[in-house]
Amino acid sequence: MRTSVMPLLQQAPGSGRVTVNPSSAGMPGAALVQTLLNWLSQLALWGSLASILCGAAIYGLSQQTGNYSGGYLGKKLALAGAVGACLAGIAPTVVNLLFGAAS
Repeated sequence: MRTSVMPLLQQAPGSGRVTVNPSSAGMPGAALVQTLLNWLSQLALWGSLASILCGAAIYGLSQQTGNYSGGYLGKKLALAGAVGACLAGIAPTVVNLLFGAAS
């Protein structure tokens, strides 16, 4: 005998909607987690800056010496640094936007 699960779920007591309200109030270590996230974001920005500066240096030196593959690598590093900085800056906004859209 085969039964469907949906009628059982509809009849289950307390099968109302589940609500979630994210909050760090009262959570032990919430300040530490926030500090770690801030530090991680700062490290991402420093890494992006280093990538842009190294990429610019490699690009400039490679163009002067006629090393076109090195010039391409420099461009790639500089662009990756710029993208990394954008992602580090927009990440909290994207997370909040997607959570708000899903709820």
